[in-house]
Amino acid sequence: MAFRRSARMLFFITFFSCWLAWDFSQADKNRAPEYESYKLASTFNAVTEEATVAIVRSDDAALQNPLPINDANIDDRTIEQMVRRAIALAGGLDGFIRSGDMVLIKPNIVDPEEPGTGEVTDVRVVKALIKVVNDIDPGNMDIVIGEGSPRPMDYEMKYQTSWSSPCWQELWDVCGYQDLLKDPELAGITLRLSNLNGSPPEDPWRDLVEVELPNGQASPQGGRYWIHKDVLNADAYIAVPVMKIHTVGMTCALKNQIGLAPSTKYGFSKNGGIPQDGRMTKLTHHSQAPKHWTDKEIVDLSALAGIDFVVVDALACLERSKSAERKNGVITNLVRMNTVLAGVDPVATDHVCARLMGLNPDDMEHITLAERVGLGTNQAADIKIVGADIASTARRFIKSTAKTGDYGQGNRDWIVSEAFSIDGIDDPIDHPFLLDEAEIAPQPGRDGWSEPLYFTDDRIDLYSYFDKSRNIVSYAFAYFDALKAQEAELWLGSDEAMKIWLNGEIVYDYDKTRTFADDDLYLDKVNIAVSAGENRLLVKTLHKFSRYDFSVNICEPVTDSRYDGNRIAGKFKTSSAYTAIKDDAPGFISDFQVGQAYPNPFNHTVRLFLRCSANEHVTAMVYNIRGERVNTLLEDTIDRGEHILIWNGTDDENNVLTSGTYFIQIHGPNQTIVRKLSFVR
Repeated sequence: MAFRRSARMLFFITFFSCWLAWDFSQADKNRAPEYESYKLASTFNAVTEEATVAIVRSDDAALQNPLPINDANIDDRTIEQMVRRAIALAGGLDGFIRSGDMVLIKPNIVDPEEPGTGEVTDVRVVKALIKVVNDIDPGNMDIVIGEGSPRPMDYEMKYQTSWSSPCWQELWDVCGYQDLLKDPELAGITLRLSNLNGSPPEDPWRDLVEVELPNGQASPQGGRYWIHKDVLNADAYIAVPVMKIHTVGMTCALKNQIGLAPSTKYGFSKNGGIPQDGRMTKLTHHSQAPKHWTDKEIVDLSALAGIDFVVVDALACLERSKSAERKNGVITNLVRMNTVLAGVDPVATDHVCARLMGLNPDDMEHITLAERVGLGTNQAADIKIVGADIASTARRFIKSTAKTGDYGQGNRDWIVSEAFSIDGIDDPIDHPFLLDEAEIAPQPGRDGWSEPLYFTDDRIDLYSYFDKSRNIVSYAFAYFDALKAQEAELWLGSDEAMKIWLNGEIVYDYDKTRTFADDDLYLDKVNIAVSAGENRLLVKTLHKFSRYDFSVNICEPVTDSRYDGNRIAGKFKTSSAYTAIKDDAPGFISDFQVGQAYPNPFNHTVRLFLRCSANEHVTAMVYNIRGERVNTLLEDTIDRGEHILIWNGTDDENNVLTSGTYFIQIHGPNQTIVRKLSFVR
């Protein structure tokens, strides 16, 4: 009897060991092709500008006949007034459109759905925009409505195998766009529809051009995309998306540009490929998980589009899904908002739309990445809202049920330690490879730590970073600037042992192995308390087997799973706002600290943070390039704690100074530090 029990136990142990070995072996076998997983954060050096975004609701008192924002019978005249007012508040079109220009208007058209269903851009918004463009020089504008729907026309059937019959009789007919060509209100306007999937019908590839995109973000595309020549030839490009939830979080101006990839080259849908080239040419999207390319493809195509202006259809929107979901003929995921937005900056406009849906823009990779490459600003402080305000207009949208839509975006910005061998160490996750590891506050590029790194995916790929080394432990470090002290949830994942410290306290300690599947973005959640201001986050991970990656995000604690996964308000970063002046213990928190100037360059105000561990006498003087003192910002004893120095570019008599280089000299206890500033009026 005892023998049988021992034999049975031996069998299960052997079986489990074999399964575990197989599971770990698949991590290498099923890896995506070798594309970069990280880059120096300094690769992104774009400087963004301030932006204005207009929000106009149907109950705006400036309209001739204001309507309730829940009125499903909103009329064409009111919509036109809303579009005109939003464009005017956002600065108008005259600044970039001239007489005779070819203006391409890019709506969002997916399925054959009628206006008002929330799935496609309401044709009435586009009609109003056509009128506004024509008003620049009536009858002398060349207006093109262009879209590459993922649903085929009859002549496109041979480029796909997913659909048994065409989805359109005429181009975008069900959505009402054919009617624009014979609309009497648009008589005398030069207007045509352009199928960006390819034209003409007898030779759809004739008008497609392969273009290069230097520094493209979607590596599988190799920096090359097919694009319709109408996009390349447009003098002005206006994106007109419908605002809705999507598997990448949301659809708005940036996500709308996926339609630029011609389906006769990329497939119906655009990640399917076409039979003619063995389905080799296609958008990769999420097919190489845990590497995800959809957001990077969005940013690449947005860069190629060169968006000049955005008008957002937020009349009828969709939550939970990008498609209208019906029960007994009623669309169950429709959110009536009767709102139109407009702005020059597509990133800022998407930022505002995310907040209108109750989402955090920092959870949208295509928004944050677009800012990094210079397509616009995602900084709330740099976005001026005109018209209605966000707080009174926002609704809480149910998030996408897709894992990529639920998770948001984990932190991508880290500095990473050297790898430590675990040979001869019995319990490596608990072994202190760094002295006083809980209190460490490392500086980039010093003492074995990397320069600031940007990882390209939510799962931080240490396997590639350490060149596939095994039997190691390493650390990753970041700060999180929180707007307020609050309770939060730490969403995280790894396949082996993992330990996390927040502000010196262990908040997570896992010492086993588990399966971190390709499509998983997190495996666990723990409650944490975040402090206002800077928080130190240290992640320690072990690698013996498997792929060696981890994920971390700090999210709002929400009990309703339909809405959870939003990152709390704040920013991840790799350097402290405080630079150590007193260097008693390199790499650890010092007694008196001064932050970097931000923003720099600046055109209104610049800020520097001070932190004192005791009451100290501090002076702060501003000098011009000739060494002349122009302003005294501070000359006093300041209390223990955190302080903000603010300079608005004026002298001691409040006269605005000329543009140029200035220096702030800060004298603290036994130390003097200088910050160089660039003032641009």
